[in-house]
Amino acid sequence: MLFGVLGPIEVHTHRLAAGKPATVLATLLLEPGAWVPVDRLVDSVWPGGGPASAVPNLRTYVWQLRRLLPAPERLQGRTDAYRIEVGPGELDTDVVTRLAADARATDPQTAISLLERALGLWRGRPFSGVPTPGADAAVARLDELRLDLREQLADRLLEAGRSGEAVAVLRQVTTDAPLREAAWTRLVRALHATGQRAEALIAYRRAGDRLETELGVAPGPGLAAAGSVALGEPARPPRARRELPRDVRLVGRADELTAIRRGGPLVLVDGMRGAGKTALVVHAAHRMAADHPDGQLFVELRGSLPAADALVRLLRGIGVPAGDIPDGLDDRAALWRSETAHRRLLIVLDDVADEDQLSPLLPATAESRTVVTTRNRGWHPAHADRIAVEPLDRRSAAALFAAVAGAPAGAAVIGHCGGLPAALLEAAARLRSRPQWTVGRLASELDQDSCRILTGTRRRLDGCRLAAWPALGSLPAEFGVPAAARALGVSPAAARASLDVLVDGGLLEAAGPDGYRTHVLVRHLAGCAAGPLELVA
Repeated sequence: MLFGVLGPIEVHTHRLAAGKPATVLATLLLEPGAWVPVDRLVDSVWPGGGPASAVPNLRTYVWQLRRLLPAPERLQGRTDAYRIEVGPGELDTDVVTRLAADARATDPQTAISLLERALGLWRGRPFSGVPTPGADAAVARLDELRLDLREQLADRLLEAGRSGEAVAVLRQVTTDAPLREAAWTRLVRALHATGQRAEALIAYRRAGDRLETELGVAPGPGLAAAGSVALGEPARPPRARRELPRDVRLVGRADELTAIRRGGPLVLVDGMRGAGKTALVVHAAHRMAADHPDGQLFVELRGSLPAADALVRLLRGIGVPAGDIPDGLDDRAALWRSETAHRRLLIVLDDVADEDQLSPLLPATAESRTVVTTRNRGWHPAHADRIAVEPLDRRSAAALFAAVAGAPAGAAVIGHCGGLPAALLEAAARLRSRPQWTVGRLASELDQDSCRILTGTRRRLDGCRLAAWPALGSLPAEFGVPAAARALGVSPAAARASLDVLVDGGLLEAAGPDGYRTHVLVRHLAGCAAGPLELVA
């Protein structure tokens, strides 16, 4: 960081003494990068009216400030205005904003660390020692931000099971802001959830007395509800399920990741086998988890798991005892909708076959989000945001290979794998496990026998029986229905129907009204297994 306003004004770790140069800098930092008129700067430095020498004096203060900057040209001037250029991450308030955003999109333990770092940037009252009326609104906003961050820290501490620390944070917040009803509500709930019922009741009554005495109002609905719970039976600490698989490094999927996070209550992610759909969705889910405090559920349907069985998994995941789960798909789906009506869940359904399998698994309201992966592009549920996962571009493919192999990929290896993450990871692992091999040797092995080197990837594609279709390997990269019909020995109509099934499965790409394009890796692996010429997806 270069500039600090969360306390006395600082430039490059040099604290400015309270005075006119600090006031000039503070006024400029209220609008980084914007031209601030000289008249406004004069009003900030001399609120009661400047002397006749105000403008020359202002030039002197600017000169003094430039001497403190590593790059004096950052503080630019013209006849009627000045401005200061501030890059990303150079102003402490920008760093706080970034840390807070990152904290919202990660797991509780990491979020706690990020929030503590953000709060640690406060060195005192913002713009301390600067008598700038224009800073009042910014100071109020930053004070509110600090309180918000402390409440978020308490929430994440509770999620991480560190309830004692959460209570301590909330006690301090209610001391600093005794009329902050949201903080009192959190404190009452935290005390009650940790078994401190008497303390929860004391906090509730203290909050009510404050609000009545100083504002003449009764507790709002949130605080009143927390008080009612504290007066009832002791509550057990909430235990939201967090079932997401381990997060993985993601390469080259920034646009898709953003689309998932900005999507609606139902997001459908499709792509061919091995394209990295599950890795993408799991990575996105970890970053959305904080927005779904009632739990994150993950079910792998493998294309064939009956919806009734998946509902058992989901209902158990939100705490429904096994003995309370009814028999039959319709009754289970009805119970699922009832139980999810007032929850904020994140549900990841991996490898869904079709809408019949998906529909019973959808929650009741838009408060929860469902992210679905499928390799079948032939269906589209209503009101879903659809995101296609295509093979990686060459640069991203090279980066993924290098991250695993510890060596840069050659063009031949990238070409063989065709941007398919599963193949890239398998090839990289093969190279890493054979220290005596070079990338050139790997490329040669792929050229001679890609079926042997990419066994795992071939098995993925065998799930669609594409490897039992040697005719595909004999066709060019782009071909039409007549060529496919001749290779398969069937009528053009039968060939088109079978080819369209493979398009829906993401294994072929339509190229014009009567043409098709084959993925390079699919073509390489098409002849790996002998068998009848059948087109099944």
